[in-house]
Amino acid sequence: MLLTTPNNRTWRRIGLILAIPLLLSYYWYSRQTTPQGGTTFGLIYGALGLLLIVFLLFHAVRKRWHRCTYGKTEIWLNAHIYFGLLAMLLIYMHAGFRFYDLSATVATGLLSIVTISGIVGAIFYTLIPRRLSEAKSNLAPQEISDQMNQFAEKLQKLSQGKSEAFQSACQLFLKENTPAGRMGWRLAFGRSGGKRNVLADRRLAEKIQAIPPNEQEELKQMIFLAKQWRDLNAQFRTQMRLKNLLESWLYLHVPLSVAMVVAIIIHLFVVTYY
Repeated sequence: MLLTTPNNRTWRRIGLILAIPLLLSYYWYSRQTTPQGGTTFGLIYGALGLLLIVFLLFHAVRKRWHRCTYGKTEIWLNAHIYFGLLAMLLIYMHAGFRFYDLSATVATGLLSIVTISGIVGAIFYTLIPRRLSEAKSNLAPQEISDQMNQFAEKLQKLSQGKSEAFQSACQLFLKENTPAGRMGWRLAFGRSGGKRNVLADRRLAEKIQAIPPNEQEELKQMIFLAKQWRDLNAQFRTQMRLKNLLESWLYLHVPLSVAMVVAIIIHLFVVTYY
């Protein structure tokens, strides 16, 4: 797990080494005067926090800048996590852990939410790739989808020229098990729908019982294809659910980060001109 790797432990130590003198300096500073953003120490904490935030924003550039050779992605991610916590600490120290100004309160609140969501994202990006590798499939979702389409074509060809009950059973199976249209947010956070599957299996069993005896050999082929289809479907749903979870986290973290930057700019403007 990323949060317990040697590289992560190194950055955790770096974070502690930097945090301890900062906290000691704040303790001394708070004994000398009432901490607030306008004091010398308050401005120093604020400037350091702002520099760290600018550095943290570069992580998004580094992830998409494939030609960049400044450090591995894992190093940048660990630095992003612990420098994010340090930035939040510095901003709270800058404000003296008290917030009277609306712009400062909003900016700090967004910074706190972005930091927490970043930690959640780091856990997601650690656990989900491992879960994907445990999905017992070396195929990408598109490859699985292509194979499912091939099995669907085989089932449809198998049902051609057969009895109405046979064709009805094949169509019911395909209708109840096709994942199209259910790969979005509902799949990311929903369950597999056990009760719905049980009812579908009961209806399918009723259809199968109506298949005439002279089509029993083809029925065995249909059941074999249906089992392979369901195995692929389970792999497909697992992979898409995990990938959608990652995407849903980005839909939260990125807009919050943008809102935080806007709030910081507004706060700097307010304290500079008013």
